[in-house]
Amino acid sequence: MASSSHLKAGEEGKIVAKINTKDRTGAIYKKIQVFSNAPNRALVTLVLKAIIIQ
Repeated sequence: MASSSHLKAGEEGKIVAKINTKDRTGAIYKKIQVFSNAPNRALVTLVLKAIIIQ
């Protein structure tokens, strides 16, 4: 969830992502898509990669 659903130009926000790793091991690969009104980057994809060792 972003800290605000609408940010003005120059403002900053925070994106928090949680992955449930219970009973999982090995590599995890998740994507988060962030929509923007920037003309050259209307959609930004953030990639989360992790290796779970238990």
